[in-house]
Amino acid sequence: MALAAIGFHAGFIIARSCNEATGYFMETSNWFFGSSEVLLVFTVTAGYFMAAHFVKRKSDAAYMARSASERAWEYTWARIKTLVPVLIIGYVLAILVCTSFYYPDYTMHDIIVMTVNSIWEFLGFHAAGLRSMGNEFFNLNGPMWFISGIIIAGYFMYWAICKSEDGFSGFFAPFVAIFLTGWWCFSGTRASQTAWSTFGAQTTSTNGMGGDATDTTAVIGFNNGVVFVVLGMLIGVLLFYLIRRLSAHEFTAGQKAALTVLNVVCSVLLVWYILYQPTWFELERWTVAFLCLVVIGLSLLNKDGLTSLLNNRYTSGLLAYLGNISLYIYMLHYPAVIGTLRVLGHNTPDTIYSFWEVYVPATVATVVLSAVVNEIMKRTIMKKK
Repeated sequence: MALAAIGFHAGFIIARSCNEATGYFMETSNWFFGSSEVLLVFTVTAGYFMAAHFVKRKSDAAYMARSASERAWEYTWARIKTLVPVLIIGYVLAILVCTSFYYPDYTMHDIIVMTVNSIWEFLGFHAAGLRSMGNEFFNLNGPMWFISGIIIAGYFMYWAICKSEDGFSGFFAPFVAIFLTGWWCFSGTRASQTAWSTFGAQTTSTNGMGGDATDTTAVIGFNNGVVFVVLGMLIGVLLFYLIRRLSAHEFTAGQKAALTVLNVVCSVLLVWYILYQPTWFELERWTVAFLCLVVIGLSLLNKDGLTSLLNNRYTSGLLAYLGNISLYIYMLHYPAVIGTLRVLGHNTPDTIYSFWEVYVPATVATVVLSAVVNEIMKRTIMKKK
């Protein structure tokens, strides 16, 4: 799915920025457009493994005797050590590669001013709304809002589960998840729109002296990026407890066959949607969310024939490796696409680049870069003592 996200940003987001102002021309494409709606997969798995981490540590009496806030900070610090260095690399690459693409007239002074005033984004607070007033950094590597949301939401949720596992998993998680999914479905907001909209109460005036509220009027609330991540992580927590219970069940051959059929159907529909969104079924985003949950759940449960087939010694290692670097792919692909365009060079409407001319080399560059960063991280920050 991370590889598909490259296609979405290349063929839809970046291609729409190619014009006379940038000096690059690229065709827009609907290939991989559906990947913008399956970002839920990353948030759900983040919540699932957060709950798994907590349950694993429950057997440690000394760990459980510590305060909830201390354990939450320890958990968050582990995420920060893993994510923030790559986040910083992604932003540095964005400055070096993407600035001249989006802001060709920027002088060195303009670049320094933009960088200095984007300090909160470097520290991972983008999704909380802490960003430069000019918002230039969002254009340079917009997907970073998601990583910011994982860090921020992860702390509060881990604190809550440490404070009361029963209260969090039994009431708060299902109640808030149902509330947010209902609101999200009703509002019709796409996952890829979360980084620049807000969930909260709108004020009646920008200056307190009267007037009408507009789209730019100040609001009190949460950036939708955080809300979206919280929603997915809460669902992931619920999925963890459901799968743990189902794992103890002895499935009959007939039940396993039914799960296999369900997984095959949902996987085919999901892949179809990701590759080329206008499917014959005209799938809506919350139908796609259901497909994501079924595929994730059955993969983690590991009781159906399709999952067992993919868990052979040949494919399991490859899939595990791609899973390990998928987050790096997501964090680094945006400047890789821009860099590919810059290597190809300026062109004209008569020599417009096709989607595949940009997507294929950009994907190769992203995977190679992600693999290198992964090795560096394993040998340094993530090295086990």
